[in-house]
Amino acid sequence: MLRFTELRVDSSPGITQAGRVLDLAFRADAYHVAAIFTAALPVDYVLDGAGVLTLQCGPPGDEPSYQHFPGARVVCVDPFDFAAYARTDPATRERTMLALIEQQGLALIARVGADPAPWRAAAAAVRAQDFQRACEVPRLGRALPGRGGKIQVHRCLGAGFGERWEARVLDRSGELIACHTMRTPAALDQRDWFKRSAWEQGVFVVRQRLGPVVFTLAPPTAQGPGSCWRAV
Repeated sequence: MLRFTELRVDSSPGITQAGRVLDLAFRADAYHVAAIFTAALPVDYVLDGAGVLTLQCGPPGDEPSYQHFPGARVVCVDPFDFAAYARTDPATRERTMLALIEQQGLALIARVGADPAPWRAAAAAVRAQDFQRACEVPRLGRALPGRGGKIQVHRCLGAGFGERWEARVLDRSGELIACHTMRTPAALDQRDWFKRSAWEQGVFVVRQRLGPVVFTLAPPTAQGPGSCWRAV
């Protein structure tokens, strides 16, 4: 069966069309909680054969409360008090969103007969991490020329920025000597944007899934305090 890979939290079309909530702002506010939760699940977790689950908050309109598409599920969460949600502070909104994800997910799991233990463990992990996550992406890392250290790429998730990717340069001892943001942070899954890396003509190059270069990092051209790693 298809393994579970993505969780989305969104507002229903009826809510958005009525102008009662800024759809993008709500989605962006929930993004990092959903992404951290998904990252905390086992990579081989199977929900019900769907790779993507969308929790759609607000009245479903003419649509059923549970929609089943090939590879995807949509569950309506109604009622949802958008006004009360907007009035709370960011930390409270994070807790509200995680509780919604945990409860709605467990209800769906009971319906389809999936294993609830990984879902509960993922929720506990998000709380333990204080709704923040910075995870190395090993496939994008590269040793420095001459084995003088390495470049690590990290995917960071958190409130206020959503998702941020960083290229971190470490010396031979493992000490951080440079850190560069690889793209403007956004509430957007960028895993396909940063797909593979290589050294090309002495420059660290990262390409997206379709091949174009999306990030480059050049080493210092000379020794000394005025010389540094440059994103070019």
